[in-house]
Formats: sequence, structure tokens, C-alpha cells
Amino acid sequence: MDKIIFNTSALEPMLEWLSERKRTGKGDEKRLREILSLPDYKVEFNRYSDPSLPVCGISFEEAVDFFMHFDKKDFANQRLQYKKKSFLAFYNELEKRKAGIDAIASMTEEDYGTIESLLKNSLPDELLEELPEINIILIVSIGNSMGWPYDHYVDYDAANLQEFKNRNDFLHITAHELHHILAGPLLAPEGIRGEDYFLQNFAYEGLAMHYMNNLATRGKKAKYNEVSYVVDQEDMAFYEEHFDEIFEMIRSDYHSCIGKSLDEVSSIVSGHYEQFTFMGKDIRQYPTYYFGCYMWGLVDLCFGKEKLYESIARPELFVQLYNSAAEERYKL
Repeated sequence: MDKIIFNTSALEPMLEWLSERKRTGKGDEKRLREILSLPDYKVEFNRYSDPSLPVCGISFEEAVDFFMHFDKKDFANQRLQYKKKSFLAFYNELEKRKAGIDAIASMTEEDYGTIESLLKNSLPDELLEELPEINIILIVSIGNSMGWPYDHYVDYDAANLQEFKNRNDFLHITAHELHHILAGPLLAPEGIRGEDYFLQNFAYEGLAMHYMNNLATRGKKAKYNEVSYVVDQEDMAFYEEHFDEIFEMIRSDYHSCIGKSLDEVSSIVSGHYEQFTFMGKDIRQYPTYYFGCYMWGLVDLCFGKEKLYESIARPELFVQLYNSAAEERYKL
């Protein structure tokens, strides 16, 4: 695990800028533009401008406007408006929050061992034989995610580090993001049918939640023990309460995807299951997290990771495995 590199080069300049803004009551726009042009922010702008990612992008000028005016107005960009509340909380407690950032900026050999063990339990062995160099960026993010993978980067927003209750949270979520980087390219193999592609959209977050967050769902126990990591309990309770109704929605959409193009299926997934509001409730972790964890995690627990990854490479196999493991009323 010696190829994981921490980078905080853009963090201190932005924290200093925010401290000065708070002290004087106004921000230096010229200096802000210089900071947002640093290499780590270029990675962020590349990620948030990707049209294939859910919700919306963030441009350079929108980011400048946000940092200059986040305490003065609302924003048309949904990501920035969503970010506003939590960012104001960070800004109002800036000195206190800065004190907790250093604890996330380095890792011990034991930490690397924990991550390596999680990856070995969750990925095909061949994927770990030549782990690519991965940069973990600590930054005051332009977006609203606590952390995300992009290319060979894992990004953490210093403004949201309070979401980690302890060191284990950080390690399990780092493993979660690494799982995306390493397993994500296996999804949607050439020639995949629309209905199978629909289910593999649930595998992306679902498997990471199963293996790394150790989430138990209705009908599926946790992978390791009873401790879960960085799970929004309110969202999970909502999915648990409405499990039958939501699963029926998923089953209906699965069958409606038969014969559809991958673009059409992507629109169904992003439109139904990857929005900040679901069934009238504001959410933080999409239904794909919980129900992907249930469906794909159930296959792992019943048949093992080798069979599970075979069903990714041979998508027509997944429904056979899932249906043989699921309760009768939850078969697809």
C-alpha cells in the first residue's frame, strides 16, 4: 500500500483565505482565483464538470461566486445550494474544525494494513497485484460530497471531516473510495443488456457499502460484524421502513429497462434513484447505496466474491444468483 500518497498542498492556502475573509468580512477575489487554479482544484473542476456524474457540474466562475458569497445569497446550482448549509457550519466553527484536520493527514502502517485487508476481502486478487498510484487529496472542496473517487484520486472535503466519528470511519471510507477506483471499471462490460446495466448501477455504491461500510439491510446481514461505518442512519431507517414499496419500484424499473439503450437506463437511474430528494424526503445517501448493498451483498454472502465478480463479467448470471438467494417476495 506504499502507492497511496496524501496531498494537502491546496488546503492551507484556502484555510488561510477563509480565516482572512472571516476576520475582515470580505474575501480577496484575486487571491481566491489563484487558489482555485492550484493543481488539486483542477482535479476537482475536472470531476465536477463531468456530465456523466449525477446532479450537476460546477464551473470555475460558480465556485468563485460561492466562496465570495456563500453567507450572503442562495445559488441556482443545486450542488452549491446543497453545500451551503454544511459549509456555513464549517465556516462558523473554522478554528475548531481546523484543529481536527491534521488527524486525517497521515496514515500508519497499521492503517494501511486495515485498508489492504478490506480490499483483499472485496476485490478479485488480480486487481490488487499492481495497485496504481493513488493520490488522496485533502481540500476545502468546491462540491458537496464528503469524498469521492476520480481517475486515480480520492478527494476528501476538509469542511465535512466531522462526519468521521473516529479513525476507523476514515479508513473504511478510504477503502470504499478505493473500491470504486478498482472495481468500477469492471462494471458495464461490452454488450451488456439494458436491464442488467440497470442492476449494475446499483452495484457501484452497493458493493462498497456492503464490503467497506459493513451495512446490514433487511434480508442481508453485515459482512463482518455489527458495526457500520459512515452510514446515514436516518436515510437507512427510511429505506428500511419503505423497503417493500421501494423494492417494488426497483423491480418495475428493472423490467422496464428490457430492450432500452444504456443512455435510457442511465436516465432512469439518475432520475429515480440519484437525486437529493426521494419519495418526498431529503436524503444524503441514495437508494442505490442501500438497495445495491442488499441485492449485490446478498449474492456475495451466499456465493462468495469470485461468483459475484463472475456475475459482473457475465451480467445475465446475476439475476439467477440473486433470485436463488432472495426471499420469494423479493425476487426480480
